[in-house]
Amino acid sequence: MSSRNRDGEVDDLLKRAMPVIHSAFQGYYRLSEKEAREAEGELSMWFHRYARRSGIAQTPVGSLTLSLFLAACQYGRSLQIWKYEGREADENLARALAREPGDLASELAERLERNS
Repeated sequence: MSSRNRDGEVDDLLKRAMPVIHSAFQGYYRLSEKEAREAEGELSMWFHRYARRSGIAQTPVGSLTLSLFLAACQYGRSLQIWKYEGREADENLARALAREPGDLASELAERLERNS
């Protein structure tokens, strides 16, 4: 597969996944609009590099969906843990931060699959 085709497939997955990720950033992790957009930009750059890595480059892009959501959840969770260090978060955010990122990532991947 050419790198141009691979990049197109990565872009397609990101385009379909970003509304779900944005919703998680704001709904679960309570990131501001600005924080969510910045995180999405960084996540997009990371995912393009990740999809080109040796060993990963042969994997179908669709199989990387869970990795994308896991990275997003780890990012959102880590940012809020850092921001709220030593302060108490509201109940909903505290519940989101207590969850394993992989659990929420699996739910988000299922949501994308249902909506595709």
